[in-house]
Amino acid sequence: SLWTPPRLDPRRDLLFLQYTLGSTSAPKGVMVSHRNLLANLDMLRATTGTPAGVGANIVSWLPQFHDMGLIGNLLYGLYTGGEVRLMSPLSFIKRPIRWLRAIAAHTQVISGGPNFAFDLCLDRIRDEELDGLDLSSWSVAFCGAEAVRAQTLARFAERFARCGLRPEVLLPCYG
Repeated sequence: SLWTPPRLDPRRDLLFLQYTLGSTSAPKGVMVSHRNLLANLDMLRATTGTPAGVGANIVSWLPQFHDMGLIGNLLYGLYTGGEVRLMSPLSFIKRPIRWLRAIAAHTQVISGGPNFAFDLCLDRIRDEELDGLDLSSWSVAFCGAEAVRAQTLARFAERFARCGLRPEVLLPCYG
């Protein structure tokens, strides 16, 4: 074989560079090691309550170039050995009900997004679109990556309670 696996030190060796958004200062490149990523994924497992040996079921429309889409959804789902279902961000933006229907189509789903996503669902989903929508299998509905508004989450919980959404699954978070 011509290829030899590299010898890596998970504490020191670089896995990838992640650039900050620059919301508080100029954007910066942050060196993420293998150990950093694994610690983040372990923290996500604890936060979402996903038991060891159980794969997380992820439904995501979040772009993969963003931390929440890449690490919090795609890599977390792969790390747990779960199933990751991706939809295009544009598909969600055009018709937010598609996101909720994708969640309803599966069990024990972990899914979420920024506060604006919950606002968009509140503003753009018509009451008649809720007929037959069952969100009782949504186990973690995380909201982060921008300011999380308690009022938005309270309105979301109230509006979608008739679809089986339990308010305790709403998880305000920060990356």
